[in-house]
Amino acid sequence: MNTAFELMEDVLKLPRQDRSYLAAKIIESLDQNEDLSPEWMEELDRRVESWKSGKSPSVSSEDLHKEMRDRLAI
Repeated sequence: MNTAFELMEDVLKLPRQDRSYLAAKIIESLDQNEDLSPEWMEELDRRVESWKSGKSPSVSSEDLHKEMRDRLAI
Protein backbone atom coordinates (compact mmCIF):
# COMPACT_ATOMS: atom_id res chain seq x y z
CA MET A 1 0.00 0.00 0.00
CA ASN A 2 1.20 3.50 -0.81
CA THR A 3 2.01 5.92 1.95
CA ALA A 4 0.24 9.27 1.95
CA PHE A 5 3.51 10.86 0.75
CA GLU A 6 3.80 8.47 -2.20
CA LEU A 7 0.16 8.94 -3.05
CA MET A 8 0.56 12.73 -2.97
CA GLU A 9 3.52 12.53 -5.33
CA ASP A 10 1.36 10.60 -7.80
CA VAL A 11 -1.63 12.91 -7.38
CA LEU A 12 0.48 16.01 -8.04
CA LYS A 13 1.44 14.55 -11.42
CA LEU A 14 -2.20 14.47 -12.52
CA PRO A 15 -3.74 17.16 -14.71
CA ARG A 16 -5.21 20.15 -12.87
CA GLN A 17 -8.80 19.09 -13.52
CA ASP A 18 -8.21 15.65 -11.99
CA ARG A 19 -6.45 17.16 -8.96
CA SER A 20 -9.34 19.57 -8.50
CA TYR A 21 -11.85 16.71 -8.61
CA LEU A 22 -9.88 14.70 -6.05
CA ALA A 23 -9.47 17.71 -3.76
CA ALA A 24 -13.22 18.39 -3.87
CA LYS A 25 -14.00 14.77 -3.05
CA ILE A 26 -11.56 14.74 -0.13
CA ILE A 27 -13.01 17.98 1.26
CA GLU A 28 -16.53 16.63 0.78
CA SER A 29 -15.59 13.54 2.78
CA LEU A 30 -14.38 15.77 5.62
CA ASP A 31 -17.59 17.79 5.63
CA GLN A 32 -19.74 14.85 6.68
CA ASN A 33 -19.39 15.76 10.37
CA GLU A 34 -19.99 12.22 11.51
CA ASP A 35 -17.84 12.75 14.59
CA LEU A 36 -19.83 15.74 15.84
CA SER A 37 -22.60 15.39 18.38
CA PRO A 38 -26.07 16.73 17.55
CA GLU A 39 -25.43 19.56 20.01
CA TRP A 40 -22.29 20.66 18.17
CA MET A 41 -24.06 20.41 14.81
CA GLU A 42 -26.81 22.66 16.21
CA GLU A 43 -24.21 25.15 17.45
CA LEU A 44 -22.43 25.16 14.09
CA ASP A 45 -25.72 25.72 12.27
CA ARG A 46 -26.51 28.61 14.65
CA ARG A 47 -23.12 30.22 14.02
CA VAL A 48 -23.38 29.86 10.25
CA GLU A 49 -26.84 31.45 10.26
CA SER A 50 -25.57 34.27 12.46
CA TRP A 51 -22.73 34.90 10.01
CA LYS A 52 -25.02 34.71 6.96
CA SER A 53 -27.47 37.18 8.49
CA GLY A 54 -24.67 39.66 9.24
CA LYS A 55 -25.02 39.41 13.02
CA SER A 56 -21.51 37.99 13.34
CA PRO A 57 -18.80 39.78 11.37
CA SER A 58 -16.22 37.84 9.43
CA VAL A 59 -12.51 38.44 9.97
CA SER A 60 -9.76 37.89 7.40
CA SER A 61 -7.15 35.30 8.25
CA GLU A 62 -4.48 38.04 8.13
CA ASP A 63 -6.36 40.13 10.72
CA LEU A 64 -6.97 37.07 12.88
CA HIS A 65 -3.29 36.07 12.79
CA LYS A 66 -2.21 39.63 13.61
CA GLU A 67 -4.62 39.80 16.55
CA MET A 68 -3.38 36.45 17.89
CA ARG A 69 0.28 37.49 17.52
CA ASP A 70 -0.51 40.74 19.35
CA ARG A 71 -2.32 38.93 22.14
CA LEU A 72 0.47 36.38 22.52
CA ALA A 73 3.18 39.03 22.07
CA ILE A 74 4.92 36.98 19.39
